Amino acid sequence: MKLEWMEPYRDIIGDFYRSANGYSQICKNEMFGDPVRFSPYEVQIMEHILEYADQHKNMKWYASRLGLSQATYSKYVQKLVDKGLVEKYHTSGNKKDVILMVSPLGLQEYGAYTAMAEEQLFHELFGLLGSVSPEELETVKKVFAVFGHMHGEKRASGAEDAEVLIRVE
Repeated sequence: MKLEWMEPYRDIIGDFYRSANGYSQICKNEMFGDPVRFSPYEVQIMEHILEYADQHKNMKWYASRLGLSQATYSKYVQKLVDKGLVEKYHTSGNKKDVILMVSPLGLQEYGAYTAMAEEQLFHELFGLLGSVSPEELETVKKVFAVFGHMHGEKRASGAEDAEVLIRVE
């Protein structure tokens, strides 16, 4: 069966899937860091913690923002804690919510990672994105948002998810 219904976007859709499939093959591999090794999933988690550190977001918020289940997110956070890259805290007024902070070792390792990643992993991509207008860049962002949404990710609205009540019979 031919895929005419996708034309003229077939190559782009194919590249999206190729990229997603390739990432899914490596996302759990500890391929970065020296002497502490960490995975692309763990990089994403540290990046989000660093980005929102001053807002003291809880683990549920981070998991949702990354499109990960809470169990998967918790598993990778615990790995980061065990490696000394992330530290857990509570606020004085709320002992339930766990607040995450990147440790001094985590900052050091993440700094080394970014120097390598910018040159070896993202240089070509950033060059291409830098060649488009702000309007075109906004369209590219929307394309990725739509693609992520159709594969089960929740769009980040900035608002906390409402609690769902399930009746007990």
